Amino acid sequence: MWDVEFILGIGKLISLVLCMVFIEGVIASRPNGKLTGILLPIFMVLLSVWVLFTWKNFIYFIMVFAPAILCCFIYYICRRAIKNGTALSLNQEENS
Repeated sequence: MWDVEFILGIGKLISLVLCMVFIEGVIASRPNGKLTGILLPIFMVLLSVWVLFTWKNFIYFIMVFAPAILCCFIYYICRRAIKNGTALSLNQEENS
């Protein structure tokens, strides 16, 4: 019923999205990472629009746009935590 190649492809997609979101969280949670943290979400949104106009396939667009929106959300959460002073710094983590 399920093709093994399809299941492996879904696993690759999920692992790439998780890695991308983790990297975005690490970059955006640095106190001086405001500009560098926004680069990946902007690039991903532009890439998703390019995919939509190039291949004209809505499924491909969603597969690139959903991680882009997730990265934007992670960026917002990290920057809000830094602004509110609730973000952990590396020095606080080492002393605990």
